[in-house]
Amino acid sequence: MSSVYHKTEGLVLRKMPFGEADFLVRILTREFGKMDALAKGARKSASKLNPHLDILNFIRISFVQNGERLPTLTDAEIIERFDNVFSDANRIAVAGRMLKSIDTLVYGGEPDSDLLDIAFVLLRSLNHAREPIDGVAKDMTNVEDIGNRFARAFLKHQGYGETADSSLLPQEVADTIMNAWPNLMI
Repeated sequence: MSSVYHKTEGLVLRKMPFGEADFLVRILTREFGKMDALAKGARKSASKLNPHLDILNFIRISFVQNGERLPTLTDAEIIERFDNVFSDANRIAVAGRMLKSIDTLVYGGEPDSDLLDIAFVLLRSLNHAREPIDGVAKDMTNVEDIGNRFARAFLKHQGYGETADSSLLPQEVADTIMNAWPNLMI
């Protein structure tokens, strides 16, 4: 079988140790949807891939597909980092819920640029959000509101209607989903 080379952009959802020196990286991409790729040697200190594969990095990747085996990353570069998300526990919690929702509820291998755009907007909003002072938001975006907007957009994207309230879901299921959203953790 011949090797096929691809380039795409995506959001790093997960990075897991694999073998002695490798990482298995889960990336949400425009052209390939949610995909796993092997970053060979990325756990070594001299790796050119490792610094780019942090969770929540928006990256440009090159990879090779060899038949049925896992794609192998050959190059990665950061397009955008969301460092401010890691500066606050509430932001981390909302980002973690987003990652868990995508990771557990989205099938891999199907192109999905809309979902990547939804996640990207959430991360940009979280990166620039400010908590209300004394419970009053003055031209500031509340972190929990951003999370709730993502939950509703994600439900709509997954085919459950405009919002959980107006979806085809039974009301008790919609309530359960919206009530469970704040409790999802990585």
